[in-house]
Amino acid sequence: AGGAGLVGAVLGAWLGGRAATEGTRLGATIAAAESHALWVRQERTRTYDQVCTAYSAIGVRLYPLYAAVCRGELPTPEQEEAALRAVGELAGACSGTVSFLGTPVIAAAALDVVDRCDRFEVELRPFLTALRAGTLPITEESFQSRLNPSVHALRDARNRLVDEFRGVLLPDEG
Repeated sequence: AGGAGLVGAVLGAWLGGRAATEGTRLGATIAAAESHALWVRQERTRTYDQVCTAYSAIGVRLYPLYAAVCRGELPTPEQEEAALRAVGELAGACSGTVSFLGTPVIAAAALDVVDRCDRFEVELRPFLTALRAGTLPITEESFQSRLNPSVHALRDARNRLVDEFRGVLLPDEG
């Protein structure tokens, strides 16, 4: 009977230790998953902020160029470079990090923004060259007819990306 009690005590201690170990392991796994989910959410929020900031910078940096053209003046090289750099920064903000952290729909929307940035730049550069060469009038109408379609397409692509981000970051409000 004493041997059975000893075996029972050892078996009980072993089972208790095993249960405690499994409980600790499960708790650590849950904590790690929660920590990772929090990190992903924080990174998505940070990336969303970068995309919004970069898009706003396009308007801020494109406006002086637009205002110069509306006044019938050539934009300065600094204004041109600032506008082109802003477009590149938005494309950069929408590239790898968004694809890595986002859902497949967010990644597709981000790639669309990058594509629209590329198209806008492809239209902006020849427009500026034509203004400098004197082959295009320096007027608001020339700006609008040549660039507004790509500006609007870029805006629409950015809005789709923002809507997708909001759907992930604020699911109850989407």
